[in-house]
Amino acid sequence: MKKLLYTFSLVLAASVVSAQDHITYFCGQTAAREKLFLQHDGAEEQSRINNEALEAYTADYIGSRGGDVIVYTIPVVFHIIHQSGAENISDAQIHDAVAILTRDFRKQNADTVDIQDEFVGIASDCHIEFKLATKDPQGNCHPGINRIASDLTYDGYNSDMKALSVWPRNKYLNIWVCNTIGGNTAGFTNLPGDVASNWAADEDGIVVRYDYTGSIEESSEGRSRTLTHEVGHWLNLYHTWGPGNSPGDVANCAQTDLVSDTPTTAGHTNCNPESLCGNWLDNVENYLEYSFCGRMFTWGQRQRMRAALTSGTAQRNQLWTNTNLLATGVLNPPLCEAIFSATNQTACVGETIQFTDASYNGVVSWDWNFGDGDTFGGNDPLVHKNPAHIYNTPGVYNVSLSVSNGTAIESVTNTSYLTILDSGMISSPLIEGFEGAYPGNTWIGINPQGDESWEITPAASYSGDKSLKLRNFSIDSGNIDDLYTATFDMTDADTIYLSYKWAYANRTTTTDDKLRIMVSGDCGNSWVVRKLRKGTTNLPTATATNSQFTPATEADWSGETLVLTNSDWYTDRFRVRFEFSSLGGNNFYLDDINIFSATATGIKTAEPVFIYNVYPNPSSGDMTIELGQMNNENVTIELYNATGQLCSTLFSGNLSAGRHNFHIPDQATGLYNIVLKKSGHMAVQKVIFE
Repeated sequence: MKKLLYTFSLVLAASVVSAQDHITYFCGQTAAREKLFLQHDGAEEQSRINNEALEAYTADYIGSRGGDVIVYTIPVVFHIIHQSGAENISDAQIHDAVAILTRDFRKQNADTVDIQDEFVGIASDCHIEFKLATKDPQGNCHPGINRIASDLTYDGYNSDMKALSVWPRNKYLNIWVCNTIGGNTAGFTNLPGDVASNWAADEDGIVVRYDYTGSIEESSEGRSRTLTHEVGHWLNLYHTWGPGNSPGDVANCAQTDLVSDTPTTAGHTNCNPESLCGNWLDNVENYLEYSFCGRMFTWGQRQRMRAALTSGTAQRNQLWTNTNLLATGVLNPPLCEAIFSATNQTACVGETIQFTDASYNGVVSWDWNFGDGDTFGGNDPLVHKNPAHIYNTPGVYNVSLSVSNGTAIESVTNTSYLTILDSGMISSPLIEGFEGAYPGNTWIGINPQGDESWEITPAASYSGDKSLKLRNFSIDSGNIDDLYTATFDMTDADTIYLSYKWAYANRTTTTDDKLRIMVSGDCGNSWVVRKLRKGTTNLPTATATNSQFTPATEADWSGETLVLTNSDWYTDRFRVRFEFSSLGGNNFYLDDINIFSATATGIKTAEPVFIYNVYPNPSSGDMTIELGQMNNENVTIELYNATGQLCSTLFSGNLSAGRHNFHIPDQATGLYNIVLKKSGHMAVQKVIFE
């Protein structure tokens, strides 16, 4: 006879794809449950009372209406807690996870054919389904997915993580996805009775690792039953061996899961069905086992979960009502928004751009306008939902999409959404001090969140009068802003040099903004990170401040030169990308970006070791250039404006150390660069004409 127990610790056994690579993740739910009780006086005793009442209700339900076949639909909301890493899983992975939940609870999984003969007869369709909400608690249209940037993604047991985003538990099943939970845990939840009291309402839901959510992308098929297991707990199921976290312990044979048709078991961490408790086979394919072959619920588990859903404990009985399904948009979901994305927002002529429709809900037809005179539309989702398109002419293009659910139409036009580049648009060297117009033909700024973005500022500079600023102080954590160059012709290079100056300060609280400098030789189809700077280590150049940071002196700036020697980048589609990830820090500044190539007779360094002095500076005309360390060497001296255009060649021939006077052609007032090239080296001095 099974022993009745009312309180227990919830755990998760999660595993990898195959027996050859099997890792069991045990839970830390015992500690999480204890923490829950410690936070509230009298909570443990109240939990005992709640669970006893729910057990009495469950017994009555099984005796009176345990065979009903009403389909209960549960609205779900996902809260993705991330730091812009792999844990910020795609919408597609979330939709896959929801589909798997319904598949498993409706016994629609194909692997039911592998259930042991002894248990085929009790494998049950639970008549429970799950759908993403399409309305938020205020009734606004919503995709049912919230994304919140926080370093609490690495601390899944912390209740503060849940507090970042939680919707009413009487309307939604809350699922929090994070990077790490701790203690080799893949996920955890609470019994309805443990969180039935009002003080625990915001704790009610499921926490799961990003790589145990769904079956695609960051997760796998073998890990896809993690949420199935956890929802079982959330609906008042024990593990098959009962309470505790020691599967395989024969002491478990004296315990119970309170389900009449699951064999008494010690628990399993593999698919061997031989029982340690008696001369019978165990139900190792049960979702509430620790084996990696879960593929069924029993009839008794079905009754127990449906009892939990119809009871008032933890307000489960409010979730599936027609009133709530309408309120959460699960019934008659509205057509809310036309929205789409593209694989790249900058590309080169002749490259394929893949568009992805993310409109919701119930879209049945699509009409695309790619902005170059081509349109595409129809009602076949395999053809028209996510089209690919090739642009054959450089330019900036608007892209429009109209979608319909058969009765309503939603449309969107993204202005200047795509920039199509030609090859070799910029010649080396690029000397950029941001004294001219921005963005212009050289630079492309991408601001997907539509908030603060890159802008020219006269308030700070390393040299000259201006720099490029990202007003990061005002940007939400988790946002990313990109700064791209157009294409360079680097086909003759054997080395590429990239130098830049930057200024940044943290706030006084811990922050971790990140700057990635990336390069591409294929117009941005693939990027390689050449430098990563973090707010916690090597990004700050000035003292932390809780005020908006503006560099005041040269000491507030830093700089470096990156040397790029991979031949994959020596193409006419070479590009550079500065990516800034905001995670609670301060303003960021860029200045004096120089990008140039070296050949056997070309440029080899950006350090100004040959031009010692240029004067007068500022000047109204002619200048003197004082040189050192040269003895009748061949040099070229060129004058460039602030946008990197060659204005004139001041000298080409042999020079020795000393003072040399040069006639400067008439130039407009502003900042210029004098570039000296000698013996495979390059040096730059900034000058101002008045």
